Amino acid sequence: MVGQLVLVREKGRFRVEEACLGPLQVLRAVIYEPEGLRSWRLRRRLRRAERVLAQEGVGRVVLGDGFPYGDRLVLLRAVDTLPLRRECADVLALGALAAEGASPKRGRVALSAPRLCRELEDAAERLCPQVRGLLIDAPGGEEYARYLQAKFGLPVTPPVAGADVTAAFGPGGGRWGRAVELYDRGTLNGLVLKLEGVELPADCAEQVLALLWEQGEVRREELSVGEDSFISSGKTR
Repeated sequence: MVGQLVLVREKGRFRVEEACLGPLQVLRAVIYEPEGLRSWRLRRRLRRAERVLAQEGVGRVVLGDGFPYGDRLVLLRAVDTLPLRRECADVLALGALAAEGASPKRGRVALSAPRLCRELEDAAERLCPQVRGLLIDAPGGEEYARYLQAKFGLPVTPPVAGADVTAAFGPGGGRWGRAVELYDRGTLNGLVLKLEGVELPADCAEQVLALLWEQGEVRREELSVGEDSFISSGKTR
């Protein structure tokens, strides 16, 4: 079961309730933090919320973008969106091309990683029939690029030729054009994954999408890439 922790900055009584986040049903714990609440009282309220959700079988929780205490969780862990991002690297790369005004058939994509990995190879094979060229920036990348060229007939792009966008699976390696960083603390540089035709809560949309993807409720062709409204409006999360 999945839970949700919500922080309300006013007086109120702790409560637990069933709630829907788009198509996802969760068990929500509401924690009240009025102005002037002592830190030890807040810790007590947070622990109580964790304990109650854990007793109901909750192991992971959705946290809103403004929830400041995710690093204090002991019994529960926040939903991880990184697997979704890495498994949808091809979708994000094509979205980055579109954001840069380049059509796939005219665009080159760089896939950068500290080593070849399953997610990079899956992205490469999905992108090959769609893009003008691929650049594989990883140890063993030249040999893998030759394999892709033999299988798909796709031109092998040397690093000197560059690329329009980069999907990076690690903090090292090259960057060409707009980069989507698919690793811990990486950024999508103003892009966001969306689910076509489904309204998701703005402050936790990616976490909900990650759970739906994990549960097999979302098909790849239902995903699209848009501009992050927080970033495009000059706000920060």
